[in-house]
Amino acid sequence: MIQKNQFYTLPSGAIVKVNSKAEGCPDWNCSYQDKGRQGVQVSLSEAFISKFAEVWG
Repeated sequence: MIQKNQFYTLPSGAIVKVNSKAEGCPDWNCSYQDKGRQGVQVSLSEAFISKFAEVWG
């Protein structure tokens, strides 16, 4: 189950932190944690995170 403040590694190798659930849709607001993009916001679907991302740490 996806939860706030979890870290995930995406298929690209990027690490994102889950911040909050987007209102009215199954997406999650996340922010990149890797150097060079740290803090950049991205919305990822729950299906994408569940299928392709790996929980980190």
